[in-house]
Amino acid sequence: MGPMVHPARELLEQDLIPYQAGVFEAARAVVLAPHPDDEVFGCGAAIASLRETGCEVVVFVATDGGGFSTEVAERARIAAVRLAESAAALGHLGGARIVEGGAPDRGVAAHAEPLAARLRALFAQVRPELVFVPAPCEIHPDHRGLTQAFLLAEAVLPAEVQVAFYEVSQPIAPNFLLDATRFAAAKERAIAEFASQNDGHDYPAFIRGLSAYRRMTLPRSVAAAEAFHVVAVERLRRGDFAELAALIGPSGRFRDPRDPKDRR
Repeated sequence: MGPMVHPARELLEQDLIPYQAGVFEAARAVVLAPHPDDEVFGCGAAIASLRETGCEVVVFVATDGGGFSTEVAERARIAAVRLAESAAALGHLGGARIVEGGAPDRGVAAHAEPLAARLRALFAQVRPELVFVPAPCEIHPDHRGLTQAFLLAEAVLPAEVQVAFYEVSQPIAPNFLLDATRFAAAKERAIAEFASQNDGHDYPAFIRGLSAYRRMTLPRSVAAAEAFHVVAVERLRRGDFAELAALIGPSGRFRDPRDPKDRR
């Protein structure tokens, strides 16, 4: 008789997604936003919950928000409008200091090195205990580009710093759910401040739908939730961008359209 083989335990739902909401705790936090609005869309309730406890929150907005305009004056006008929208929106969530990255829209990946340098300086100044970063499986290239810039800069952070990857344009595989019920109304008011963006797309409805979907594994009393994949910085030093995207993403490994092997 050969050795007895014990089948591996079948994965249960709670092995794959949280069934209880968590709470972020930090004295200082940095939120990385590819554009002026992503900080609210992806982690507005988290910002509000942290500010309620007295946490210092700094929002790093990577792009100028100038869109596709090639005129310097027009880009400056649009950038000023969008920055003012972010400031007003964050006011509904308890307020936060905004730091501008200055990269052009659709140009974050091309400016990853200078953005990383700015992030290293910001991290040294703020000394965050918690950093919110766009998930590496996000659809928009600026979102992925900012994640890449962060990975170039994270070496200056202590190993125990927590990194919370957040979702906007595509659901992730979360290991942390935040009960956003108490902050849902404030987040709605904050999202409404982005008039320049909401005129073209119904972002309030998109984010509301995502928040409702994220309630699925939480108690019925939860009316809205935000999802994150939280890891310690130390964990990020063991892999690369593609491995991270495969871990957090909903659809397998990250595919690079520039690589012939990834063209399907």
